[in-house]
Amino acid sequence: YLDILLENPGKTMRSADSRFVFFDGLRGLAALNVALSHFLVAFDFAIYTGKVENSHGSWDVALSAYPFLFVAAGANFSVTIFLALSGFVLANSFHNSRLALPGLFVKRTIRLGVPVLAASLLGWALLENGLIFNQRIAAITKSDWLAMQFIQSDPSFADGLYQAWNSLLGNATLANSYNSVLWTMPIEFVGSMVLILVFCTGISRISRTGAGILLLLLGVVIGRTFVSIMLFGGSAYLLQAHRFASRLKWRFAILLLICFLGTVPFSVARGPYWDAMVSVMGFVPSIDWHVPGFINQGNVSLWHEISAVALVVLLSGWEAAQKALSGRVFKYLGKISFPLYLTHIPALFSAGCFGFMIANAAGATYPVAVAVAFIAYAPTAFIFALAMEWLVDIRAITLAAAVSGRMPTRGRVADAVGAPGSFIAPTTSQHRLDGPQRRGSAPTC
Repeated sequence: YLDILLENPGKTMRSADSRFVFFDGLRGLAALNVALSHFLVAFDFAIYTGKVENSHGSWDVALSAYPFLFVAAGANFSVTIFLALSGFVLANSFHNSRLALPGLFVKRTIRLGVPVLAASLLGWALLENGLIFNQRIAAITKSDWLAMQFIQSDPSFADGLYQAWNSLLGNATLANSYNSVLWTMPIEFVGSMVLILVFCTGISRISRTGAGILLLLLGVVIGRTFVSIMLFGGSAYLLQAHRFASRLKWRFAILLLICFLGTVPFSVARGPYWDAMVSVMGFVPSIDWHVPGFINQGNVSLWHEISAVALVVLLSGWEAAQKALSGRVFKYLGKISFPLYLTHIPALFSAGCFGFMIANAAGATYPVAVAVAFIAYAPTAFIFALAMEWLVDIRAITLAAAVSGRMPTRGRVADAVGAPGSFIAPTTSQHRLDGPQRRGSAPTC
């Protein structure tokens, strides 16, 4: 990763040759939050649902109704952040790329498809070898979310391959998937294809503002879908929202408001005020698109969508926050964010659930058994993530760049190969927000 080189104070997004290191940090935090959230809903689902039947004490039902609970409703907020980031940075990549449509399509397909295949087969292999234990403890944890997964009675390798395909251009669900987080991958893939189609028309080179407005309008048309978040993120990049954000005052107060709206609870115990607020989003039409990846959001998630896009815009022009998110720890989290996202479910359902099962069988109290589960889960998740990065992710980046580099080009603008997606961090890409990169500075991945 390259340090951000600032041209002008207060205009940090106008760096001449910069990686969005601070966005890597944000993506790393979001991935970590998802991993923590899934651990929480596995062992105390009531903090998410607010339902007594999922509860291990009245405190969790009461807590579920509050905002700023990032490990509950904030997990969906994290997913919307991934997608908003993806739209923003992919718009930068496609706007500056000289690859033609076939090259961009192939590059993105390899970049997403190879890790998705590996993640699906990892879950399948663990289940096939008897190393998935969620079904043995689901009744004790009272987690419906835990009970609904890995229910395949006779998993086959062919089904593992099919579910990998299903996780890219199908409908991955809790019941059919070997890795439940892959439900977001069709959104990411199809959203990427929509952006590629728009940018390959050349409209952004004729009128950057016109292209930004077009993405904004397309996002409104499909506003109920998760794909719209990527379009709004791309629009924010093209409309140079960082210039607006750099002039904002009271940024910390705005950040608090964003986090408040981004953690609107799903809980049934949230109360009438929350219900009234959620119902406001009922005006957004719900259309059954019958297109892979065009998954509709509920009213709660629409608040999270607004907050995620607002957060990306706010950070794009906030120098102090960018510096904070560019620290060494955040950069490292960003580096492993995609592998961590892809592998934490297998780690949780194998090592985490096994740790809980052993502690519970030994007579430990429920809190102690959960603590043992976390001690087993956390290092396993990071080990799996590192293995995914070294064995799969880096190679997927290299392969995507090598194959697409042999394909036709469409212009003379430097190709921003391997731009980071919502989950995907390239190794050495460099990007420029205010226009095409300077000639001779084409990055590699």
